[in-house]
Amino acid sequence: MKKAIVVASFGCSIKDSREKYIETIENAVKNNYKDMNFHRVFTSEIIRRKMKREEDIDVDNMKTCLEKLKSSEYTHVYVVVTHILPGFEYEKITRACHEYEDCFESIKVTRPFLDDKMGSEEIDALTSYIGSSKDEATVLVGHGTHHSSHKYYSEFEAKLRGVFPELYIVNIEGDPYITDIIDELKEKNYAKVNLYPFLIVAGDHALNDIASDEEDSVKTILSENGLNPNVFVTGLGADEKSIHLFLNRINEIITI
Repeated sequence: MKKAIVVASFGCSIKDSREKYIETIENAVKNNYKDMNFHRVFTSEIIRRKMKREEDIDVDNMKTCLEKLKSSEYTHVYVVVTHILPGFEYEKITRACHEYEDCFESIKVTRPFLDDKMGSEEIDALTSYIGSSKDEATVLVGHGTHHSSHKYYSEFEAKLRGVFPELYIVNIEGDPYITDIIDELKEKNYAKVNLYPFLIVAGDHALNDIASDEEDSVKTILSENGLNPNVFVTGLGADEKSIHLFLNRINEIITI
C-alpha cells in the first residue's frame, strides 16, 4: 500500500500570499498526515504559467499530478480541496480523479468549504475569521461564479445571519455586487462597515478588487458612499479554525 495526499488549491502567484494562506494549509496537512507522501496541485493554468515564467517554479495541475502518482505506483490517493465552492475549478479536480479512478485502489476528494452539507462547522470558522460586532455591518466579498454553485453564497449568508444579523455576502463576479446593497447599508446608518475577503488567499482580488484605492474597488465604492469601511486584508487560509475545517474534511474521506 502506497498512499499520497494531495492539496489542490486555485493557486496564487504572489509569493508572500502563497506562503501565508496556501502553505499554512499545506503544512497543516503534512504535519497531520506524515504517513502519506505530500503533493501540491494548483488548478489555475494562468497562475501555473505565471509562476513558471516569473519564479521558474513548476506546479502540477490535477491530471499531471495523477499521472505522476500512477507512474510511481501509488495505491491510495486523497485529494484535499481548498476551494470555497464546488464550481468550475473544483470540477477540474473531480473530472481528473474520475478519469484516473481505475489507476488506483482508491481515490477520494474532499468537499469544498461550502456545499449542501454546510452548517455549524462553517459558521464557527467564519465566526473565528471575522470576530463579532453588534452595531457594525460586516461585508464578506467572495469571488463569485457563473456556475450553479454560486447559490451557496446566499444560502450561507442566510445561515450566518442567525449569528450575525448585520452580515452581507457580495461578490466580485456575480450578484449581488457591492452596489446592490449600498442603499440598505445607508438606510441602516451603520457607524462602520467591516470589509473582509471571503477568499482562501488574500492575493490579487483582495489587494486590488477589494482593498485598493482604485476607483472601482469595493473599499472605494463604500468610501464614496460615506460608509467608512474598516478593511481587513486577509484570507481564510490564515485562520486556524478554517485550517482545522479542511483537516476535518480529510477525515471524512480516509478509509484506510
